[in-house]
Amino acid sequence: MADWPFRSLESPRLTLRPLARTDADAYLAIFSDPEAMQFWTGEPIASIDEARELLDRDLDWVKTGDALCWGAALPETDRLIGKISLYLFSRQNRRAEIGYILDRRYWRRGLMSEALAAVLDYAFDDLGLHRIEADVDPDHAASLALLARFGFRREGVFRDRWYVHGKWHDSVMLGLLAADYIRTTAPENV
Repeated sequence: MADWPFRSLESPRLTLRPLARTDADAYLAIFSDPEAMQFWTGEPIASIDEARELLDRDLDWVKTGDALCWGAALPETDRLIGKISLYLFSRQNRRAEIGYILDRRYWRRGLMSEALAAVLDYAFDDLGLHRIEADVDPDHAASLALLARFGFRREGVFRDRWYVHGKWHDSVMLGLLAADYIRTTAPENV
């Protein structure tokens, strides 16, 4: 995917921009919060060194073309408040997986909905993807509802897919086809 275009994106209240090494403090705030990490596939981090390590991994992922990662930032401060990524690309099948996380202080404001809309538009229009998949913990009602609003459909459950927080977790697998997204986001359906 390294040869696919990457650019900053805008939503009404967010700038979706490339991640930077200066985002380590924001990564620490987001990824150390046990509540924000409750449905993540890893444990909360505990130090700025772990935040830098996680950020460096994401930056390498982008550099090698294995992912497109946007930092969700407030335009007035450029402070990172979340991350949204496309990864696990299949060029032949024009498919990718999507993942996102938002600083808990910004939940329930519609910000991730804005970010998701911008990235989905980019994925289907600019990248020409046919399908986007999501892997969600079945107990993560907010994320499941968000994805459903964009037309993602439940396609199955992988039992005991992730071992995190000391126990096994299932995954609800969801898919969104470009044609379904177009119908979902038509003005009469928004």
